Amino acid sequence: MKEIRQFSYNDFLHFSSKRKSVQIPETNDLVRDFNHHALLNNLYPSAIYLIDYTDNTYSSLDTNNNSFLGYSTRFLINAGPSFFYSLWNPEDFKIYNGQIFPEQMEFLKDNVRDDCSEFTFTTNYRIKNKDGSWSSVIQRACYLCGADDCIPVASLGSLTDITHFKNDSKIIHIIERMSDQHVIVLKNKSYFPHEYYSTLSKREVDVLKLVCNGLCSKEIADRLNISIHTINHHRRNMLDKSNCKNLSELVNRAVKSGML
Repeated sequence: MKEIRQFSYNDFLHFSSKRKSVQIPETNDLVRDFNHHALLNNLYPSAIYLIDYTDNTYSSLDTNNNSFLGYSTRFLINAGPSFFYSLWNPEDFKIYNGQIFPEQMEFLKDNVRDDCSEFTFTTNYRIKNKDGSWSSVIQRACYLCGADDCIPVASLGSLTDITHFKNDSKIIHIIERMSDQHVIVLKNKSYFPHEYYSTLSKREVDVLKLVCNGLCSKEIADRLNISIHTINHHRRNMLDKSNCKNLSELVNRAVKSGML
């Protein structure tokens, strides 16, 4: 097996565009597996895609209602994966580009000997609809490798809109091994677009929510049955952790990120 370098996703796309054309393995059985396992596809807006990394195009793209995110299937195919990447929430893409994808490549390097497609990688992110609103989608994909090495040449996956029950900004990353009998979870990790939110204590989050609701320090102290001194201490801690200049900036960032 050739060595898989520690790429960011952007680096990998650039590297792949320089590779010679490689034949993509047969995908019919894998497509059936994705349609079988992705049961949500029958209920919510979804898409099944095959990306050819060597020319950065969709070899195929099917949606369950001839559109996704407000765009027609034909438009998305013609616009290509690069357009889809441009719709990602920048904070979410930063985590995928710099953390999740490199971890996936490291996993393939350490664990794959013959067939990349037996492993499934699941993550979620926020993406902009045609009307400018944001949706949360979950992506479940496997990589397809060339005959001579285990460096991915394509990706087969499904996308499902989960906005109706996903209202926070936490990103998950799950790696599974698929088999006819069962699925084995090999990795389950969470990421936060604004990492300082994960460092806030439960009480600090309570205070932040009440600040967002317009309560002053005395009102918050009365509501939580603690002293104003303690409330002010929580305020200072939150600003220190978030590196925000004031609570207005902190509240604004928390609302935009989906935390509040």
